[in-house]
Amino acid sequence: MQKVMVALITPFTKENEVDYDALTKIVKRLMREGCDGFIVCGTTAETPTLREAERYAVLQHVLSIVQGNCEVWFGCGRNCTRDTIRLIRKAQKYAIDGVLVVTPYYNKPSQRGLYEHYHAIASAIDSNIMLYNVPGRCGVELQYDTIRKLVYEHKNIVGLKQASHDLDTVVKLKKEFPLFRIYSGEDGYFDEGFDIGMDGLISVMGHFNMEKLQRFIKEGRKDNRLCKELYKEASLTFCDASPAPVKYLLSRKKECENILRLPMCAINREKELLLSSYFDNEEE
Repeated sequence: MQKVMVALITPFTKENEVDYDALTKIVKRLMREGCDGFIVCGTTAETPTLREAERYAVLQHVLSIVQGNCEVWFGCGRNCTRDTIRLIRKAQKYAIDGVLVVTPYYNKPSQRGLYEHYHAIASAIDSNIMLYNVPGRCGVELQYDTIRKLVYEHKNIVGLKQASHDLDTVVKLKKEFPLFRIYSGEDGYFDEGFDIGMDGLISVMGHFNMEKLQRFIKEGRKDNRLCKELYKEASLTFCDASPAPVKYLLSRKKECENILRLPMCAINREKELLLSSYFDNEEE
């Protein structure tokens, strides 16, 4: 059965500090609703705006809540290989399931550069590694031959978060490496990904519809009405730059403040009305 993990937000106080009380509230609720795991300090967490000490404090806090009852993966990817290895080594003292390592952004390495980057990381550390392919944010895409070579050579490269619509790569990888775990990193094609054998979804919308997602999967993905509803909610989740929409929705539930760190900012009034009108009707 496919898993649903959440790419966790970082809630902030009105003073723009990490809100650990809100983080506790969100994580505990998601666990009650059946969340299979958390990605801590990934893209959705506004990680580029977090100080390094804050990142590890957030990780430690989430681990103290989870207590080994679901998976925890820690985002350690940077666009400097040496710095990525340093961050992972620092994370290894924590009881995490592995590290999520995004492709280097901004400097746009070649496929050879991407291979050498991940090869150096996997050779230097023992942690389980989940590759993170998100060309829309990084400007580079991990291609099938590069992933295949890395998986073949390194047993600690155990998974891929595929935030790309290159589904052919997924099909070929699952055929050649059946135990290699591939998660959809796009809420917008979760069911399409499940159809071709993805092992689960790393979700943003799961912050507010985890019970629906889990019900849809456990009932065999046969409820077309619910599927359409989930696709609509996926679209709304990304009506603006993430995680701004989901933070607004969680603030409506009084679970966190509607506050982001610059350069990210809250959605405008028009988007608030768009989200409110849909979810107010759904709650009736």
